[in-house]
Amino acid sequence: MGPMTDPMLRAVLSDIGTINLFFAVEPEAAGGGWVPIDGLWRRPELLAAEIADVRGRLAGRADVPEDEVEPRVAASILYQGLASRLLSPVIAAALCHDRVPDPAALHWSPVRTGPLVFALGDGPGLEAPTGRARGRGGADLVSDHVFTGVLAPIGEAIRTQVKVAPRLLWGNAASSLAGTVQQLAEARPGQAGTAMALATALMNRPPLVGLGEFARPGGTDARFFTRSTCCLYYRIPGCGKCGDCALLSARRTRPTGAR
Repeated sequence: MGPMTDPMLRAVLSDIGTINLFFAVEPEAAGGGWVPIDGLWRRPELLAAEIADVRGRLAGRADVPEDEVEPRVAASILYQGLASRLLSPVIAAALCHDRVPDPAALHWSPVRTGPLVFALGDGPGLEAPTGRARGRGGADLVSDHVFTGVLAPIGEAIRTQVKVAPRLLWGNAASSLAGTVQQLAEARPGQAGTAMALATALMNRPPLVGLGEFARPGGTDARFFTRSTCCLYYRIPGCGKCGDCALLSARRTRPTGAR
């Protein structure tokens, strides 16, 4: 890959990457082995390998044989991780800066030794909405470029390999959205209100409508979120339910689970 052609976006990535690893995007795909993000849905063997990798890591973390982790659980957790890795930098850049990394231009390495990370290819980023329209405009940007442009085809590709409901996968995206907003609000308190407005707008439109709710939708604290679906993590032997799981008591207000 050649050097990134948008120096403004390089500065944006340097800033938002300090929040935590979910917000980090490499400024260029340095070295060999990187493939465009659409390899996750256009190359079934690469997606299958990612699901298998997550399955193995979940089994190792729980100290159980790999065959005790259902493939659909691994696929669900993979999807939620991808959603967090995509939503976090896009939302942070959209609310804190004027340039946004284009999710469709991201690359990833299937031959890496660590967790999946994204890097930019060549070309400029997207223009972020500005002024009073930043919250709703940011929601439109996320809906078009993250949900429709990337997460939808990834979800469709997953369902060709593993039996998992679309609603479950989009519920994972809703949970990732809540986690993104929580982390951004804590790191950049001045953006908390706008971030909450963006998240609320996204939760009130497809594909996330009906998949969760914030306990205090009129405030600026996104930490209290309850989803209406389950990511299936509890089905791994010895593992419990996430803090925002629909299977927990409906009478409790629960903080978004740590990511």
